[in-house]
Formats: sequence, structure tokens, C-alpha cells
Amino acid sequence: MNEENIKKIKEYSKQTELYKSRRLFDDEDVLIEKKCVVCKKFKKTNEFRKDKKELDGFYNKCKACN
Repeated sequence: MNEENIKKIKEYSKQTELYKSRRLFDDEDVLIEKKCVVCKKFKKTNEFRKDKKELDGFYNKCKACN
């Protein structure tokens, strides 16, 4: 799979309802909060560790649950 196809898949994934339901964005579509998969609470992005592999750049578990 080439880089162009990977970019297309990532952009499509960011438009899905599941992706959007676990994240809160401001008016400029900047990610401000994310839902932790363990405690199920929405928390500010600074409460998550960074992860280059994730679409939004943050781990799915908050620092408190990790």
C-alpha cells in the first residue's frame, strides 16, 4: 500500500461516526477532548500520552488509567 492510499484511508477514518463520537472538537476542528477507553470519561488532550500510530496522535487510555 502506498503513501497516497494510506492518507486516503486515514482521512476517511476521521470522518466516521465512531471516531467523532469519541472526540470533541472546537469551532476550528481542533481536537480539545478525547474519551478514555478505560474510564469512559472525556478528558483534555494533555491528559493523554502522545502516540504517532493513532490517527489523532494520542493514546486511547488517559495517563491516569495507563
